[in-house]
Amino acid sequence: MVGKRKRELPVSGDVNVIPFIDMLSVIIIFLIMVASFLNIGIVETSMPRASGNPAQMAEPQKKEQKEKLNLTIAITEKGFYIGGAGAILQERSGEPTIPKKDGKYDFKALNDKLWEVKQKYPDEWNVVILPEDNIDYQTIIKTMDAARERWIEENGKKIKKYLFPNVAIAAGIF
Repeated sequence: MVGKRKRELPVSGDVNVIPFIDMLSVIIIFLIMVASFLNIGIVETSMPRASGNPAQMAEPQKKEQKEKLNLTIAITEKGFYIGGAGAILQERSGEPTIPKKDGKYDFKALNDKLWEVKQKYPDEWNVVILPEDNIDYQTIIKTMDAARERWIEENGKKIKKYLFPNVAIAAGIF
């Protein structure tokens, strides 16, 4: 058996692409099926407006113009801080305007407080939301929902009243 050699098989230069095409067709069908089940939600927001041109800034502001509310809702680990026109609404110093209730954010109390603010400033439509870095997306969306509208009962019917529908999300340190 000393003289026997192993025979080498001839190498073919053709690559069999049929299994690859089969795999791609299955993946494409799977992606089309998955895409039909996805619900993609779009939340319309706007960026805060930049200040006016320098010529307008140089002119003194007229006293008869109403002061802008500049309503801001900061979402922190302690709860919601609501501020506007240079002041923060607080019951006790250093505490949030609406603290967490049983470890959860109180969106009903936020909506109630914003309803009170809307009664004082009926011509205001803008709100800026400032979430901390570690606030989850769902909390931001629920805050936006609480700031946009309120359902009230008038004459036995539920009516939607708009609070501050122009929502802008801003990043920053509070």
